[in-house]
Amino acid sequence: MSRYQKLFGLVIILAIVSALVCIYKPLVRGLDIDGGIRVVMQADPKRGDDWPIEREKRIEKMNAIRKTIANRIKGVQGVREPKVVVQDDDRIVVELPGVKDPEKALNQIKKSASLEFYYLKDVQNLNNPMGKWRMESPISKEEAYIFTGPRGETIDSLKQPKEVLEQVVNTEKNPPILTGKDLMANAKANINQRQQVVIEIEFNKVGREKFATFTRSHVDDFLAVFFDGKLLTAPKINEAIPSGKAEVSGFQSLGEAKRTAEFLNAGALPVPLKVIAKDTVEPTLGMETVHKVVFAGIAGLILVVLFMIVYYKLPGIIASIALGLYALFVIAVFKLLGATMSLAGVAALIISIGMAVDANILIFERLKEELRSGKTLRASIDAGFNRAFTAIFDSNMCTAITCAILMWYGSSSVQSFALTLLVGVVISMFTAITVTRTFLHMLVGAEWAQNPNLYGLGTSWLHRVNANIVGKRNYFFALSAILIIPGLVVLGMYGLKPGIEFKSGTSVQASFTQKVELAQVRDIVSKYSEANEVQLNKSKDVAYIVTLPLNEAKETALRNDLNNTLGLTDGKFSSVSSVEPTISRELTVNAFWAVLIASLGIVLYLTGRFAIGGLSAGLKYGVCAVLALIHDSAFILGLFAILGKFAGWEVDSLFVTAILTIIGFSVHDTIVVFDRIRENLRHRERGESFEQLANKSILQTLSRSINTSMTVVMTLAALIVLGGPLLRHFYIALLAGIIIGTYSSIFNATPLVIVWENIASKTGAEPKKKTFEDKALVEKPIAGVSEIPGEAGEQIAKADESVEAGAQAARIKRKTTKKKRY
Repeated sequence: MSRYQKLFGLVIILAIVSALVCIYKPLVRGLDIDGGIRVVMQADPKRGDDWPIEREKRIEKMNAIRKTIANRIKGVQGVREPKVVVQDDDRIVVELPGVKDPEKALNQIKKSASLEFYYLKDVQNLNNPMGKWRMESPISKEEAYIFTGPRGETIDSLKQPKEVLEQVVNTEKNPPILTGKDLMANAKANINQRQQVVIEIEFNKVGREKFATFTRSHVDDFLAVFFDGKLLTAPKINEAIPSGKAEVSGFQSLGEAKRTAEFLNAGALPVPLKVIAKDTVEPTLGMETVHKVVFAGIAGLILVVLFMIVYYKLPGIIASIALGLYALFVIAVFKLLGATMSLAGVAALIISIGMAVDANILIFERLKEELRSGKTLRASIDAGFNRAFTAIFDSNMCTAITCAILMWYGSSSVQSFALTLLVGVVISMFTAITVTRTFLHMLVGAEWAQNPNLYGLGTSWLHRVNANIVGKRNYFFALSAILIIPGLVVLGMYGLKPGIEFKSGTSVQASFTQKVELAQVRDIVSKYSEANEVQLNKSKDVAYIVTLPLNEAKETALRNDLNNTLGLTDGKFSSVSSVEPTISRELTVNAFWAVLIASLGIVLYLTGRFAIGGLSAGLKYGVCAVLALIHDSAFILGLFAILGKFAGWEVDSLFVTAILTIIGFSVHDTIVVFDRIRENLRHRERGESFEQLANKSILQTLSRSINTSMTVVMTLAALIVLGGPLLRHFYIALLAGIIIGTYSSIFNATPLVIVWENIASKTGAEPKKKTFEDKALVEKPIAGVSEIPGEAGEQIAKADESVEAGAQAARIKRKTTKKKRY
C-alpha cells in the first residue's frame, strides 16, 4: 500500500469519526443564539474592612464568590452550560444560556443573601423588663413586628427594616451571634405542624456549640433572625437547644421559603456585587439570525464551489470536496472541545471556509506553473505543494497571531469568533496540504487524469499580463491618498460613532405586536432618560433604543410602560445591553492595544521569516507589510467615520474584530508576493534589478490574489444580502477590508519595499574616505585577454563570460538542490 493510499484511508476514517461526533454530540450554543443573560459584576464592599488590600486575598475572596454563585445557579431553571469566571481581582463574569427569566435569575445570583441571628438585648422580656424597646409580634404572616421606643416612636419591621437593624438591634455595638457560615448546606422549606411556612436549618459543629451555649444562657430572651437585612422572625427562647436544629418562620409563602433555603444552601456572598455590564437576548432573536446566517453562508459557499470548478476544473472539484471535509472537521473539533458557538462564531466558520480556499488556490496556481514548465503531473503536484507551503504557513501564522490577540483582549463574542477562525486556520492547513494532495495523487495513476485540459491551464486570464506595476507606484500611492484622506479628515473632525460597548449606556431592542410610531416610542423613552436615541426598522414593529445607563428599576419601568402602551412581544425586550463607564473605557483601551500588539507581532514574525541577508532585510518586509495593513485599517476607520457621521453607523467590539481579521487576511496576499520575491531572489537572473524582480513576483501571483479575494467576497456578499441585519455592519466592514487589502498587497506593499530598497542603496552608495593613495599593485598589465587583438580576443572574452555564467549556475544549483522537509 502506497503512502497516499494510507493517507486516503486516514482521511476517510477521520471523516467518519467527525460525522459521528457532529451527529451525536450537541454543540454548545452561545447566549446570542440560545438566549439568556451575560453579566459582569464588580465587588462593591460597603465597609473598608470587607475588602482586603492584598491582591492574593481579594482573588481568594472572588473565588469564594464564584463558588457561591455556581451553587446558586443550580436552582435556576432552564440554564444550559452556565459559566462563572473570575476576571481580574474584583470582577466576576456570569453567562446563563437558555435561562427562561433572565432578570429573575440575575436577582437570584447577585443578592448578598446573608442570614444573621441577633440577640435583642434592648427588647423588654422577663429577664429585662426595663428594656428600651417593646415588641409586638405579628398575629398573621402578612403583619409586621412593631417596636415601640421610650419616646413612643414606632418602627414597622416590613416598612422600616433598616431602622430595625440600626436602632432596635444596634448592629454597631451588637454583632450577630450566628451567621449563615455556621449552617450546614441542608436547609429545607416545609410547613410545620402549626401550618406555618418554615425553613428547617441545622448548624455545623461550630454553630451548634454557639447556638447551644447562647440558648442555654438566654432562656426567655428574644433571638431575631434576619435574612438579607429583613427581619424574618424574632422568637422567644423557651429552653436550651443543644441539638443544633431549629426552624425559621416569617415567610409570606412556601415559594419564598424555598428560594431562601436555596440561598442559604449556596452560602452568602462575602461582599455585595454591582452589575457593570449586562446583555440579555431572547432565544427567538438568536435562532432567527442563525437561520439567516446559515442560509446565506450556504448560498455563498455554493458560489465559491462553482467558481473553483469552473476555473480550476478537476482540482477545483477536489478542493470543493476538501472544503466539505474542512467544515466537517471544524464542527467536530468544536463539539469535542465543548467550545461555545456564538453568532459571530457561526459567521467566522462560514468566512473561514471561504478563506480556506486561499491555500488551495495558491497550490493550484503553483501546480499550473509547474505543468506549463513541462513537468509530469506527479512532479508538478509535489513541486506545487512544496513551493506553496512556505507562503501558506507564513500567512496562516500571521492570522493565528491576530486570533491569539483577539482571544486575549476580546469579549465573549469576539473570543468565539477568534477561536473559530484559529481552529479553522489549523484545520485548513491539514485539508489543503494533506487532503487535497492525497486526492490529487490518487488520480495520478488514472489515464484520463493525464489530460491537461482538466487542470484549467487555459483559464488563467491573468497569466500573460505584463504591466509595470511597481514602476507606476506613485500613481497608486496617489490613489491610496485619495481613498484614505477624506475618511481621515472626517475621523479627525468627528471621530467614530461609538456603540454601547464603547460608551456607557443601555441599548434595548424592543419588538412590538403591532406597527408603532417613532414619536410614540421617543415620548415614552424620554421619561426615563434625558439623552436617548430611538430608531425603527422598516416594518415599524421593532425599535432600537439607546439611552444613558438605566438601573434595574428604570429598565423595568420602561419595559412595563412600553408594554402597557404599545404592546411588547411576550411582554419582554428582545435584547438588552448595558455598560458602565468603567467597562467602556477598558474596552476602548483593549481595542487599541489589540491592534497595536497584533501589528507588532506580525512585524517581528515577518522580520524573522524574511531575513534574507540579515535581520535588517527582514525588517524591511515586516515593516512594509504592516504599513500596508495600516493603509487598510485607515481606510476602514475613515469609511466608518463617514458612515457614522452621515448614516448613524456605530462601531462595537465586532468592528475591532473586523479590523484585526482584515489585518490577518490582508497580510495573506502580501506574504504570498513577498514569498515569491524571496524565492526569486534565490534564482535571480543575471542583470535583473530588484525592481524588475519584484514586479515579476507581483505578476506571478496576481491570479492567486484576485481569485482568493473573489471567493471571500462571494461569501461576504451573500451574508450581507441574506444574513439578516444583526451582523450586517460587521460583514460590510470585512468586505471593504478584503477589497482594500487585496489592492494594498498588490499596489502598495511591494512598491513600499522598492522605495525602502532604493533609499537604502543610495544611503549605502556613498564612497568611503581613503587615508592612503590608491595605486595599482602591478605597474604593467599581465598578458591576458586585453592584450590579444581582434576577433580572437573577443572569443576568449566570450568564453570567460560563459565560464563565469556556468559557475554562477552551478552555485545556484548547489543551493537549490538542498531540499527542505516539511
